[in-house]
Amino acid sequence: MKKKIKVILLAAIAMIGLVVSLTANGQTDPAVLAASSSASVFEYKPEDIDLTWSQNATQIMLNGIGAQITGSGVSVSGKTVTISQAGDYVLSGTWNDGQILVNAGKNALVRLVLNGVRLSSSTGTPLYMKQAKKTVLILSAGTENLITDAVSYVFEPGTDEPDAAIFAADNLSITGSGSLTVNGRYRNGIASKDKLVITGGNMRVTAVNDGLRGRDALAILDGTFVINAGNDGIKSNNDKDPAKGFIALDGGTYTLKTGADAVQAETGLTITGGSYSITTGGGSANAPVQIPQMGGGRGGGWGGRAFGPPSQSVAAASNDSDSKKGFKAGTFLLISGGTFTVDAEDDAFHSNGNVTVSGGSFSIQTGDDAFHADNALRIDDGLIVAHKCYEGLEGATIDINGGNITLTSSDDAINAAGGVDGGSANDRFASSNKTPYIRITGGTIEALSIGDGIDANGDVYLDGGFVKLSGPSMGMQGAIDFDRNFVITGGRLITAGTSLPPASQSTRMSLLVSYTSQVAAGSVISLADANGRELLSYTSRTACTASAFASPDLAAGKTYTLLINGKKRADIKLSGMVTMVSENGGAYAAGRGGRR
Repeated sequence: MKKKIKVILLAAIAMIGLVVSLTANGQTDPAVLAASSSASVFEYKPEDIDLTWSQNATQIMLNGIGAQITGSGVSVSGKTVTISQAGDYVLSGTWNDGQILVNAGKNALVRLVLNGVRLSSSTGTPLYMKQAKKTVLILSAGTENLITDAVSYVFEPGTDEPDAAIFAADNLSITGSGSLTVNGRYRNGIASKDKLVITGGNMRVTAVNDGLRGRDALAILDGTFVINAGNDGIKSNNDKDPAKGFIALDGGTYTLKTGADAVQAETGLTITGGSYSITTGGGSANAPVQIPQMGGGRGGGWGGRAFGPPSQSVAAASNDSDSKKGFKAGTFLLISGGTFTVDAEDDAFHSNGNVTVSGGSFSIQTGDDAFHADNALRIDDGLIVAHKCYEGLEGATIDINGGNITLTSSDDAINAAGGVDGGSANDRFASSNKTPYIRITGGTIEALSIGDGIDANGDVYLDGGFVKLSGPSMGMQGAIDFDRNFVITGGRLITAGTSLPPASQSTRMSLLVSYTSQVAAGSVISLADANGRELLSYTSRTACTASAFASPDLAAGKTYTLLINGKKRADIKLSGMVTMVSENGGAYAAGRGGRR
């Protein structure tokens, strides 16, 4: 296949959303934009996907302790087979204790066909691409290939490389449909100091440190990957150039079990497809217990998080060495497709900058946040189910424009905050110039939270969508909590739990009602018009002593019927844009039952 393939990593709307988020404070970070531009389109070159090789390719037949060479460009000296010219080479057989060395010149393209080969070394890496413009490993169809490095390396004086079972000092690509098993017993499994590009193959990688590492960039178009890594599973770690250090995942099937992050990009991480089964650290069950601290603004709420006394949370916030996240990006995380099953000890999806989700299916269990952005978090579409999390959606600002979202959180379900979040692995908010807000314009959101259902250290805007919340019913905590204003201009809302009153600039009618007796968890709370037509209905997931309602069908001066499990509790007449009343006609008295 002799043509360039360009994979557009995000729909235009997602990229527009990223730029808007990046410039929302009236400032644009040139480094972030440079990184986002370089990762927005990754170009897979013809040689990255070409599975054919020359009929005149040099044959390298290994016989355990020696090699038979047919063709040119290869020399054998002791335990080292050296490839010194550009060209195609077919490697087969067993090399019990030696090294295949590619040293072909800085402009050479070397294509190395793994045609049923077993390589091992007792002193270092068995497959070392020391110099070539690019080396392409082709996994021959129907073959099984095994690469195992030494437990400890003997380095040349003054060096500490190579440090992986398969190591390239320059660009490395892997393609084909064969199988490759890599045992990185010293440090890393497969590593490139430039770009690591994979377009096919069935790979099983076990590594003491990182599984796959491309220092400047790492891109995967297709393949099957089973990775067990003591540190990160898939990593790009160039922190010197903002246009490098990115990862593009465009397809493939992944089973990753890691001691640290499953996927970690120093700059940008884009995901357009693929199927992912992720376990980090010991999974969510192994996460340290986080102790919520009371505090917050006008509505109270949790003031922060820690693993013990408040002084410990500051130390935790300054240490990123224990990061055990599912997907982590340094500048931005963009997801437009894929199927994700994540069980993470730390955040499932995290960016030190922005997060944009425009598609995908997510099943999440995490000991910390399901989605965390230090700056802007934007969700345009996708099916998101967080079965277990500390907080569901967290960012300095949060925009939800679509999608189907279900959250179960032990603290806030949706939280817009600022400053430093003393969580398990350096969840700090980079943005301090913009007032935190949560804006919902579309989608369906259902949340069960022990903390606030929606909590903004600024403003909450409901402009569209359908929001269903089960949260606390107490003065210091509620289904909806905020420090500034709650403005309703559209959408639908129903809660099992208290809400602070919407602001006077709201243009959609709302009703806040308190109950004279507690409504049990599992009760169907509904509101009907004078004709008995059901306007809103929700099965509560927690006991509550108050509810909030907003709907385009509500009108001032009209009377509506509140029902619990189909039985009438009260007829309530709306008196204005915001009506606050007890079900018995008395004063609104939410929160007296305490948190349950």
